[in-house]
Amino acid sequence: MACADELDGLLRQRIATEGPLSFAEVMRLALYHPACGYYTRLRGFGASGDFVTSPELHPLFGLLLARQVDDLWAELGRPARLRVLEIGGGTGALARSLLDGLTCRVEYVIDEPSPSLRARQADPRLSSDAAGVFDLVLANEVLDAQPVHRLVMRDRRLREMRVDRDLRWVETAAPPEAEAYFQRLGMWPPEGGVAEINLQLDGWTRAAAGRLASRGMLLVLDYGYPAEQLFGRGQGTLLTYYRHTLGSDPLVRLGEQDISAHVDFTTLATAAHAAGLDVLGVTSQRSLLHNLGYAAAARQLRAPADRQAAAPLVDPEGLGRIGALFLARGLPGYHPVGLVGRNWPAEERVPTLDPRLSTVDDFLDQWREAFALES
Repeated sequence: MACADELDGLLRQRIATEGPLSFAEVMRLALYHPACGYYTRLRGFGASGDFVTSPELHPLFGLLLARQVDDLWAELGRPARLRVLEIGGGTGALARSLLDGLTCRVEYVIDEPSPSLRARQADPRLSSDAAGVFDLVLANEVLDAQPVHRLVMRDRRLREMRVDRDLRWVETAAPPEAEAYFQRLGMWPPEGGVAEINLQLDGWTRAAAGRLASRGMLLVLDYGYPAEQLFGRGQGTLLTYYRHTLGSDPLVRLGEQDISAHVDFTTLATAAHAAGLDVLGVTSQRSLLHNLGYAAAARQLRAPADRQAAAPLVDPEGLGRIGALFLARGLPGYHPVGLVGRNWPAEERVPTLDPRLSTVDDFLDQWREAFALES
């Protein structure tokens, strides 16, 4: 717990000097402190880490996304090489399974800030040279881990929930940026309702758009909802993950647990439009994978462990509810196969799990319960 104690002391010292901190700053330090942040030291996902991502759950996820990449390659006129950038690629699990399923030639670059996760990416097909522009930019479960401000509506006034020196919530005046955020949406949280907002979302979207070539696509997959659904529910979406257990107190075990909040897809799409991108469409991960041929591919899985691990990818009460937002530049009239589907032939070969990997059934059950509470 040395890092937790160090972050605890650092925060208390800063708060004593500066006054209560925004939760965004607390979350930033807890996740990304250069020595003690959760992501700075994270070694992996699934059985080896604290939570599950779709690419780590089963390589079928990457195989199916490879079909979307091939589809984009064809739309671009089948260039000799497709440049792909994955933002926050973790251990490289998605990259490896996706590359195994491609028919086109790809230069695959991963931009991963965590040194401990970069150390797990050993694969000669992967590069970390993120210079230049790309035909495809992927962001899988990245935005939900960005720092967020917590707001609450009191007596028809927006208030900010900040953190005091005892690491407890205190309410202060909301910053003008938060007021402007909801004014742009034309809606406010209900009375007593808690909401989390990412005030850096516009900047992230502009930066991602800036990495696209004159003709290219940005695909964002993440936990989130349209603003009306996200902020109309009356409660926030902050969740913590510690040793495969979900929680809701982000002010404990600093640096030892993950913290996430759902993404506002309305603001993300609006920011993309302002950055010069076209919104091609949005769907759920369940629909995306079915459009890419999940059913036919899953029928080829022979081992019970493979079938059991792949099924949660399209679970409508869990991982299948992840949102998939397609954004593009210079592709008028393009209808991505992940949105419209195709009749896919049976796979000759489907990827299988490493038999040494343990299951994470308990954690996935908790995910289903958490999503059920949001219905």
